[in-house]
Amino acid sequence: MNIKSFKTIALAAVTMAAMCAPVTANAQLGGLINKAKKKAKETVEQVVDKKKTDVQEKAKEEVKNAKNDAKMKALETQRPPLPWIMGLSKFSEDTIKEFARERLGKLPDDNVIALRDSLFARYKSNKLLMAAMTEAQIDDYRLNESLENEQQRFNDFYNQLEWSIVPSLLLGVKGEKLDGESATMKYERPRYHVVAGISTYSAFKTVKGDVYFMSVLGGTRVFLKANEAAEVQAAIDRVRKIILLSKGIGTFAKEVGDKPEAHGFLPFLAEDWVNRVDAALANNKPENIQYRDMPRAGSMHAKFKAEALAIAKAENPKVIDVVITSDDWDVVMKGVVPERRNIYGYYITQDELGKICTERVWTQKYQGSGKYGKLKAGGVGVSTDFYVK
Repeated sequence: MNIKSFKTIALAAVTMAAMCAPVTANAQLGGLINKAKKKAKETVEQVVDKKKTDVQEKAKEEVKNAKNDAKMKALETQRPPLPWIMGLSKFSEDTIKEFARERLGKLPDDNVIALRDSLFARYKSNKLLMAAMTEAQIDDYRLNESLENEQQRFNDFYNQLEWSIVPSLLLGVKGEKLDGESATMKYERPRYHVVAGISTYSAFKTVKGDVYFMSVLGGTRVFLKANEAAEVQAAIDRVRKIILLSKGIGTFAKEVGDKPEAHGFLPFLAEDWVNRVDAALANNKPENIQYRDMPRAGSMHAKFKAEALAIAKAENPKVIDVVITSDDWDVVMKGVVPERRNIYGYYITQDELGKICTERVWTQKYQGSGKYGKLKAGGVGVSTDFYVK
């Protein structure tokens, strides 16, 4: 083939390519447009179908929920009433403590017994219902969750009474063995505490069997005044209500298939505390007061008595005297620099039974360059008040 012929063929090929190119592009573009239209139509149909499905599913869910709600309401009419404790959506330690320490002691015994009976009845009903659902292979998530929550609140409530309320008062006493409506207790240096005012006292039993209130810190016999005795009586009333709330709970637990030891020792622990503190309160008489010697004045007494007494009277007009027992300053450091210095002693007040010593601190704040400011009240001590001869 000569060059001329080759050029002729090449020109024809280029011409054909040029003529075909727009046709191919248009064809491709048309195909893409058709595909896009088809895809859009499919997408719209899918969206419509999905919305239709969602609406249908939502309607089914609403019908299902309505049926479940109706079923739950119908079921509630056949079950024992729901006590507020078991109706709590979640455990609240503060709620239980507030009830046990503030409201429980003021409830009539009949109300407390009714609350206990309603707790036991609902808990037992739930156990029977859960067992029936398991046997019949009924899987109802909402009902199961509701039942489990109620049972947990029941146990939370009694756990709080057993682990927090009573143990804060009773130390060194543990349940050892349950036998029906009786229990064997284990005693290891038992302490029966009670709080009155700002002080904590212990109901102490002597070798002779007499029970007295003792100061926890000083270990001396104390006499509780009317306001403190009233606080102790209120505490006894509260714990007696705990006994009523938990009476028979060990037997009940065994009846419903739970371990009796879970809460079974609670009424016996509470009763042990009540018996001891009640005996101390009955023996809280003026003739049992132990009068101690007046604290010895230290070498700082003479120099600072007038100033310390003026501070004491300004703080408490009932103060009749002070005793400073320090022989020197107690310097409190902050790092390598003094922060303040203290002296210690007692305010002396008097009531119809005699003179009372109350531990106090006086302080001077460090001002720098080896100098201290004026004497001021520095706070209370840690010992319990006591009568002096």
